[in-house]
Amino acid sequence: MTNLQVKDKKVANGKIDRKRSKELSGFASIDRPWLKHYTEEQINAKVPEMTCYEALYSANKNHQNEVTMDYFGRKITYKELFKAIEETAKAYQALNIKEGDIVTILGVSTPELVYSFYALNRLGAIPNVIDPRTKPAGINRYLKEVDSKCLVTLDVCTPNVVKALNDTSVEDVVVFSANDSLPLGIKQIKLLQDKVDSISDKTKKIDVSSQMPFIKWKDFIKLGKNEKIKDRPYTKDYPAAIVHTGGTTGLPKAVLLSNDNFNASMTEIKNCPVEMQRGDSFLNIIVPFVAFGLVLAMHGPMTLGWKSILVPKFEASKFDDLVIKHRPNGVMGVPTYFKTLIDSPKIQNHDFSHFKTILIGGDRAQPALEVEVNDFMDNHGGNVHLYKGYSMTEASSTATCSFATVNTLGGNGVPLVKTVISAFKPGTDEELRYGEEGELCIQTPTMMLGYYKNEEATQEVLKEHSDGNYWIHSADIGYVTEDGEIFTKDRIKRMIIRSGYKVFPSELENLFIKHNDVSACAVVGVYDPVDIEAPKVFITLNEDADAEMVIEELQQMLDESELPDYYNPVAYQVKDTIPLTAIGKVDFMALKEDEKGKAYTLKK
Repeated sequence: MTNLQVKDKKVANGKIDRKRSKELSGFASIDRPWLKHYTEEQINAKVPEMTCYEALYSANKNHQNEVTMDYFGRKITYKELFKAIEETAKAYQALNIKEGDIVTILGVSTPELVYSFYALNRLGAIPNVIDPRTKPAGINRYLKEVDSKCLVTLDVCTPNVVKALNDTSVEDVVVFSANDSLPLGIKQIKLLQDKVDSISDKTKKIDVSSQMPFIKWKDFIKLGKNEKIKDRPYTKDYPAAIVHTGGTTGLPKAVLLSNDNFNASMTEIKNCPVEMQRGDSFLNIIVPFVAFGLVLAMHGPMTLGWKSILVPKFEASKFDDLVIKHRPNGVMGVPTYFKTLIDSPKIQNHDFSHFKTILIGGDRAQPALEVEVNDFMDNHGGNVHLYKGYSMTEASSTATCSFATVNTLGGNGVPLVKTVISAFKPGTDEELRYGEEGELCIQTPTMMLGYYKNEEATQEVLKEHSDGNYWIHSADIGYVTEDGEIFTKDRIKRMIIRSGYKVFPSELENLFIKHNDVSACAVVGVYDPVDIEAPKVFITLNEDADAEMVIEELQQMLDESELPDYYNPVAYQVKDTIPLTAIGKVDFMALKEDEKGKAYTLKK
């Protein structure tokens, strides 16, 4: 057992009797009314007891000539995929990467990232995937957190990586480019453009050929030529990846997901009555450094035989072009993406009959948006309405889904076939009845192993109830209906979704309150025509403080912090007082109410 495994198996997944209850008791965890939407075969489906790579190979070994990835027109078959994974695994082994090692990856959705994930999985090493826009201080913290001796990075990140390596355990840095796997014709054009950009000083990439310990991807692959892979055999609850999530206070936590979590998620998708079939195309626009992207948008479709159209740099403003060009059968995204899509002039005459599944996740869809998108689909040849999902990183982003037979406006669908969700009195394990609002808790085989080296935080989220099972406490308020549908009422966490990226107001507040002249600070999400929602900062100042100077200094503090650029506020406002509730807490709802009808756009 490595130090990455969960020693107390209770922290993993409790056992649940999932047989149908004949008479309703009034409690969702006992009745599981959502099971009426599933067949007995789906209810009894087994989660594969194997590694992620073994699950991928087992599902597709007899379909090796089928296309699994489309990367800017380059069609990669399963045969080519398996060969590339083997070459990549050999290369990592040549760098002495072995079982239990954690390899940090700064990357986007490219074939190289896919190869690395499954190659490391074969060796029993664990990829730690982080946002490539992370600043040097953040990269340094991530590397130290998991003691990585190998870092894999996009070439455009190398200037930040160079600054981040001090006082870390990194011995090797593997550098890949989004251009590496392009079709030959497009690759030649890209290489020419890169030269032009370099001459005009528009790019700041490091020449890795002169840097140690940097090594280019093609040279990295050559290292494994004479290696023989030592596959790590499957064992239950062994980690497969680390993904990061932000909290309402403090720094993001490292979430350990196991092979079982990934494969349980795949099983949940496979046994959800959606219309996608083997060979259908899936537009992968979700970043891989979140569980939503790594589990649902990468491992799920590839294991199920869907053709993944990889989009390394997704821009919501270009969603229309991607849909027109690829005519995909399925796509997952956050609500703002679909609002941008249907508002595009280019798409007004497009025939949407190619869509079989369009799923919203990552944030709650407003009912008005649901109606707007569904009406749009009805009027443009679409044979599908928006499906919604609800989950969290700690549940591998897999918990509920709506589909044709259960898709109530404003709802989040029903728990997936092997998942149980119910509302509990906040802070307790006292289960509430149907329709009663409480904290939504989740019991599922997709439950994380825990937070990496943070047992205290793990115990705050994964709690043993009186039924003997461990439940994820979501910090979201909601309720369950007698039909098994899940409705979320409010977020306990005040997270802002900015064009699909998560902004946690507390991180800005904790930063800005450090300024000597700031006496109070509150951050809320406001309307932005570009990002739909973005942070606005409210501050109160000490007497005689120069407001304009303080705001400039706050922005400088933010620029020098490790917070990503999408944390930049669209506005700062000085107030005499910050509104408080009757019990003395900041009244965020009052602040948001005052912002209704206003629109902000960040000045570039």
